[in-house]
Amino acid sequence: MPLINFQCKECALKFSELVYSRNKASVRCPECGGEVKQIYEGKCNSLSPFSTDSPESARCDGCSMGCEF
Repeated sequence: MPLINFQCKECALKFSELVYSRNKASVRCPECGGEVKQIYEGKCNSLSPFSTDSPESARCDGCSMGCEF
């Protein structure tokens, strides 16, 4: 069961919850009971074992977050 990050669409509360992927639609905000959306807060891991980039100089250009390692 993964730990998934959510943000409430009503009160903007950010929280994490252990939930099966198939049950994500049933998650509600613990503060106001509002509808939530899944969010991602963290670093991208786009380096493969075959990459020539070192982790110190790597930059993720695979998404709009512009993560740096």
